[in-house]
Amino acid sequence: MLIPEYTITLKILDNVSSIEFAKAIVENTTILPIWEEKLEKEADIQIINGLSKLENYNIPEKQIKSDIEGISQSLPLEVRNIIRALYKIKDQSVKQEINEDVLKDINKELSIKGSYRNTKKDDKPNPEEILANIVQLFDWYNSLDSLETHPIIRSAIVMAYLEYIEPFEKFNRITSCLISLLSLRSTGYGYKNWLSISDYYYNTIKEYERRIKSLIDFDLDLTEWIAYYTEALSSKTSGLQEKVKLLAKDTKIAKATGRIRISKRQENIVEYLQDYGILRNQDFEKIFPNISEDTVLRDLKKLIDKDIIVKKGKTKASRYELV
Repeated sequence: MLIPEYTITLKILDNVSSIEFAKAIVENTTILPIWEEKLEKEADIQIINGLSKLENYNIPEKQIKSDIEGISQSLPLEVRNIIRALYKIKDQSVKQEINEDVLKDINKELSIKGSYRNTKKDDKPNPEEILANIVQLFDWYNSLDSLETHPIIRSAIVMAYLEYIEPFEKFNRITSCLISLLSLRSTGYGYKNWLSISDYYYNTIKEYERRIKSLIDFDLDLTEWIAYYTEALSSKTSGLQEKVKLLAKDTKIAKATGRIRISKRQENIVEYLQDYGILRNQDFEKIFPNISEDTVLRDLKKLIDKDIIVKKGKTKASRYELV
């Protein structure tokens, strides 16, 4: 029976407190639905970018965004497989179930195989020991002891053991990152799918690898790893918390949420103005290719009446800006 060894230090407690505080802010702050969608898309792009870099695929974020939005399909097959694996855990998180089959399915999305390695690796369990190690890990993960463990610590533990075992021939790191993310999302710590952590791992890769090595150096004591893992989450959730608070404080958001109802088309106008600052008549077709100019002008008039935007200039030279 697997019994994870670790000590909850003051630093880990501080990190978990910070994560919990950010969770409360994110879950209880109202922003426009269109901004919720944008935050989720940004998180997806950052997750895919970070995981790709962990496998030495240095793909620009714009290229990833273009692929996700269906504008182009220029990504390497391996990176498109990462996208498929990420979307798979989105579906799986609803089921709230993580086991050996889920682990294999995720790696299969990445490598097509999803079978355990048959080659030896230094400081790793031998191939004939992998199955027993994986069974023990998920027996613990789905045990009462695990369910009584804080979800953050639980997700850190499953990631650490997968890094230590390296059960597959390829894409072990991405697989362990995705299983950890799935664990967070399945236990209510998904932050509305607005959170990316893999980019933090890449940006601190030397420290990441040092903490993983500490598992072997300290006979599978997980304390150092959990400290790093919670620090990563604390840093990323704090950043997300501040971003959400800024969106909520923004004048147009404050006026458009809760107190004032606006349509989806009007939300698109607000988003355009957030991104580009100014909207002109000649921009209408770009934003709404199948909508008449008169209809767009009526939407603009409603936003003006609600004191969300302001019109400057006259006739065709008119431009619209946020208040």
